[in-house]
Amino acid sequence: MAQRFDVLGLIGLVLLVAVWQLLTFAIPLIALPHPAHVAERIGEDFIVADYLLFYGLPETGLLDSMIYTTQNVLIAVALGATVGTVCGLVTARFDLIRAVIDPVLLVLGTIPILVLAPFFLIWFGTGRTSAVLLVAIYVAVILYIYAQRAASTLNPVYEDAAYTLGASRRRVVWDVLIKGTVPQILGGIRIALAGAWGLEAIAELLGAQQGIGKIVQVLAGSTDMEGIFAALLVLGILAVVFDAFTARFFSYVSAWSVEARTGGG
Repeated sequence: MAQRFDVLGLIGLVLLVAVWQLLTFAIPLIALPHPAHVAERIGEDFIVADYLLFYGLPETGLLDSMIYTTQNVLIAVALGATVGTVCGLVTARFDLIRAVIDPVLLVLGTIPILVLAPFFLIWFGTGRTSAVLLVAIYVAVILYIYAQRAASTLNPVYEDAAYTLGASRRRVVWDVLIKGTVPQILGGIRIALAGAWGLEAIAELLGAQQGIGKIVQVLAGSTDMEGIFAALLVLGILAVVFDAFTARFFSYVSAWSVEARTGGG
């Protein structure tokens, strides 16, 4: 099914930029730079930002930082979604395992990243590992809840019917449990991905060698608001582009569930 162009979304973005421009007349430029100036800064710093060398960063620009942050987010979402989905589906069918795992994951999900970050930086250093694991934990909690809820609310009549028709346990798990929960799990992955960008930026802000969050950290020390807004705008664009791609891809993957509900062929 072809997706229509999101006119309302475009209008919302135009209004956001318009409000931003209007606010610059009331707020000093040192605190809120003009949108045009931020756009120019993105163009200037996109490939190489020489001034970052003075902050001890390698010769890099917004593009390299985008790639680094994107890699971390995708790795963390893949890892966290896998762990969270498997644990959620298992605990939905085994109450004893659920009683053990539920408190652990739910407690981890309530701990702010600002509290966990120092421990991860000590244990795993300031490289990629600590940031990825931090984000993966929160993604795992989200997918754990989504997968568990999807499996728990799945009508048991489908599994009973499959067993009655002679299906093996493995076949029931794959054809009924997993396929029946896919639409909700994909929705959970999309939500987790949307939040992962901000969590990754915070993780990089607290301790990293590169990335969008690292750029924000070093520029905050010199109150370079144009540079900070440029980095944040690039991060926001990344998040929007990946969300649109994810929504389109997941819609294609789970199209069969829509057809099944509507009776389409």
